[in-house]
Amino acid sequence: MTIRKASLSDLSEITRLCLPLGYPVSEKEISSRVDQILNDNDHAVFVFETNEGLETLSGWIHIFGKHLIELEYAEIGGLVVDIEKRRQRIGERLMRRCEEWAKEKGYEEIRLRSGGQRKEAHAFYEKIGYQNINWQQLFKRQL
Repeated sequence: MTIRKASLSDLSEITRLCLPLGYPVSEKEISSRVDQILNDNDHAVFVFETNEGLETLSGWIHIFGKHLIELEYAEIGGLVVDIEKRRQRIGERLMRRCEEWAKEKGYEEIRLRSGGQRKEAHAFYEKIGYQNINWQQLFKRQL
């Protein structure tokens, strides 16, 4: 089992891991996004590789630098662990790898957003030392 930076050859596995979480996205859509992310030094995607049978990845995590006028920090863009592999510390290990990345980049803080319905995820983040600092609503406008 290894944590390594993602590559374009991981696209089908990254896509497979997204689907059960309610993100019906195609490999083609993911391909252009991941290609952009992998070529940006202020982003990283790490994968947890297991090489067990046909499914080679048990999880992935995306982290990026967030630069606002009033502050900057690293933010988790997404964390996915295969439903069958949960409670094996894969998510925690991926989060710790992102903490290392953030420190290497000079960030002093990591933030993440988690939907209000994801109670199990909230308990996980609290268990590994993260604290909820804000309750907010997300607004969007389709363009």
